[in-house]
Amino acid sequence: MSHNAVCNAITAPCLTPDQLHDWVRIHANIIIPRTPVCPNHHAPFDYLCRAYFEPATDLVVWAPRGGGKTRLGAVATLLDLLHKPPCQVRILGGSLEQSMKMWEHLSPSILQTAQRLILGRPRSRHIELKTGSAVAVLTQSQRAVRGLRVQKLRCDEVELFDPDIWAAAQLVTRSRSALPPVSGTVEAISTLHTPFGLMHRIIDDARNVGRPVIRWCLLEVLEHCPQDRPCDACPLHDDCLGLAKTRCTGFVKIDDAIAAKRRVSRETWEAEMLCRRPATRHAVFPSFNEDTHLRQQLDPPLLARQAALSLSMDFGFANPFVCLWIITSDDGRTHVIDEYVQPARQMSEHLDHIAQRPWGRARKITCDPAGNSRNDQTAASNVTLLRHAGYHVRSRHSRIVDGLEMIRAALSPAAGPTTLFIHPRCARLIRAMHSYRYAELGSELPVKDGTHDHLIDALRYHFVNRLGTLSGRRY
Repeated sequence: MSHNAVCNAITAPCLTPDQLHDWVRIHANIIIPRTPVCPNHHAPFDYLCRAYFEPATDLVVWAPRGGGKTRLGAVATLLDLLHKPPCQVRILGGSLEQSMKMWEHLSPSILQTAQRLILGRPRSRHIELKTGSAVAVLTQSQRAVRGLRVQKLRCDEVELFDPDIWAAAQLVTRSRSALPPVSGTVEAISTLHTPFGLMHRIIDDARNVGRPVIRWCLLEVLEHCPQDRPCDACPLHDDCLGLAKTRCTGFVKIDDAIAAKRRVSRETWEAEMLCRRPATRHAVFPSFNEDTHLRQQLDPPLLARQAALSLSMDFGFANPFVCLWIITSDDGRTHVIDEYVQPARQMSEHLDHIAQRPWGRARKITCDPAGNSRNDQTAASNVTLLRHAGYHVRSRHSRIVDGLEMIRAALSPAAGPTTLFIHPRCARLIRAMHSYRYAELGSELPVKDGTHDHLIDALRYHFVNRLGTLSGRRY
């Protein structure tokens, strides 16, 4: 084949998914799985199609470690450069090291497939083509991100991003209307490590607005298992259930997957390789499970008994003020039915808002003992203001660890059924239950992150004060 024919074959746009698959197989020497294995998952090739065919949209890619996401990001970048000139692409990783991982896949591919198209000498983190297309690696900094105007921004391992840099990155893309038209898009590519971390929030936001979330796990990229390999003794059988013999067509070696599984905990395996859920290690409440602890409907008699309704508060001004509406039944079950979280308001404003909620007036409030101190804004303590408003207030001193253990016991008692339930409308509290964590290096006390700790503190005050009585009732 002549040089011109080779160049035309490399730079001619693909018109169909089959052509795209063949191009990657021939010119990038990769066979990308095209069929999902698990319910509600995608094939890795689905990502490449979404990224390649215009008009493209912003994408979120949730994939396992070693699952080819960085390599496919490099292939998508190569295709953008060659098939959509002049196209500007930037690679932004959770760290410069992560950015360079995609670059290390991309740079040899450009030199192999399109060396004659490179303008000048390739630099260590920047390549420009004679067609006007260019790609560069960015550092994880505001200076690198702000002021950019590019068509494609590929963000790799966004779980490791600084949230402020991620926010700034949303404003850097511009579509190009000249032929061939190219949509300005941002891609978020990552595993999902942390409950309600940045990647979790990105996934939730994408689903709320209908933005594509492409998700695959180890099984979508696992190699085909030969029929003569026994399943009974295979450590992967609990995960694949024999599907590797009938549906898997990927590139991850079975022996490598087995070796990796033997090195990690079940929790890490399910989070980082099977992409089922974020890991709960270091979580204060690892037993919290939405299927068990969220309850949409409460028994009408519970709502009708105003004596069973109490409020639990964590005071704050710069930090948020938190109020939880809690119903306690005679059998000891605790139902958190509503929440209010608001910074920078005085107690009188909070009480006005609380009075507008539809649950009626609670006679009892549990709160932080620090609420007995004089308030700088009102010259009276918050507890005093609450009592003047007609509430019975309890603010018993206790150790943080004791209150947390009471919550854990209600979530998962050593004997008997669960006794703590939360209504789905309490979204901030639910996030806090997932996200409240101990420090990585270990500590008896959780991290005071300024976000989740205040909601947990409010819940904790309810439990440490619940043995008090009012008119002979337990609350």
